[in-house]
Amino acid sequence: MMKRIAIVTGATGGIGERFVKQICLMDDIDEVWAVGRNKDKLDSLCAVSQKVVPIAADLASDGVEVLNGLINEKLPDIRILVNNAGTGYMGPFENMETGQVRDICRLNCSVPSELISLSLPYMHEGARILNISSASSFQPNPYLAMYSASKVYLKNFSRAINAELKSRKITATAVCPGWVDTGMLPRTKDGKEIKYAGMIDPETVVIKALNDSAKGRDMSVPGAFAKYFRLYSKITPTNIVMSQWSRSIRKYL
Repeated sequence: MMKRIAIVTGATGGIGERFVKQICLMDDIDEVWAVGRNKDKLDSLCAVSQKVVPIAADLASDGVEVLNGLINEKLPDIRILVNNAGTGYMGPFENMETGQVRDICRLNCSVPSELISLSLPYMHEGARILNISSASSFQPNPYLAMYSASKVYLKNFSRAINAELKSRKITATAVCPGWVDTGMLPRTKDGKEIKYAGMIDPETVVIKALNDSAKGRDMSVPGAFAKYFRLYSKITPTNIVMSQWSRSIRKYL
């Protein structure tokens, strides 16, 4: 009998770790494939549940091929795919190295798309895809230009394939939180406290995302601030929103 599995990328911290813990509580999941680069952190996740299967893989290099090999070998019933792994850069685009540009495009756009392509033949009615986008996808963000643009791709791609997959009763959901308290965000800059408007905890993001995907929604926008910002970005001219963003972020660069 095929094992019913969930795959979570970027599983070793923040949102990804919380997804692993939450999905392990589901009765209809036999294994949670936790994908990440740090083997020690992956191994520590095994203490969460016997369902956790740690998979050390670097999605920026050969990680997709590693997962493809495992899927073809195990032939699982993929019930949930969480594309959480990603990267970003805050600062002027002209200061980015070519490798950083390539990594953002690869990790934030190509890898999720490739993993969905590999997984769909092993997905059946009721399966769910959750792509971690961002409230940054609601507008262009100077000094987060590539990150913001990559999250637009992921949001629009998710919503489009959700429409395509309705006939198979498979849901694709773009998860669009604002600032999330993952412990990875810098707290100070030159001795000044960095203030993140509307910051929420990872558990709030994950619980809402799983609930929204279970209801067949193509978007999940957790937290009052992200909901407000989505509406504000719709009704306010983009140049004004970008100018306000630039003024708020420039002092932290």
